[in-house]
Amino acid sequence: MSGERNTRELVDEMIRAFESLKNKLNDPNYTQLENAIAILIESQKQMKDDISDLKKQLLNPYDGVVVEVRKNTELRAEWEEFIDEKNKLLQEHKELMAWKANVMKLFWMLITGVGGIIGYMITNWIQLLK
Repeated sequence: MSGERNTRELVDEMIRAFESLKNKLNDPNYTQLENAIAILIESQKQMKDDISDLKKQLLNPYDGVVVEVRKNTELRAEWEEFIDEKNKLLQEHKELMAWKANVMKLFWMLITGVGGIIGYMITNWIQLLK
């Protein structure tokens, strides 16, 4: 009889456990918890989709952010080359203007010297004629 009693006690205990589980499932707190879990799962799916969209936008080989950053870097490198070339041309221009100024000074010195020599020769020729 103790075997039957243990079985009976076991069945009663299982019935109480199922009733407790049934009461818990009907409890509003557990219903809210179940709803909160469902909302959490849905939000996680939306977040996964959003991250996937962001990943596509970032890594798009035609107009993604990575491509734009690379284009920006290339443009900046070209701009730096342009600035270097501009500075080189500016320096060459300054040197050319300094050379031109020196040549002009030399030219005026030669013109003045030739004018002086011609003036000296004319005055000597005029004095010889008298």
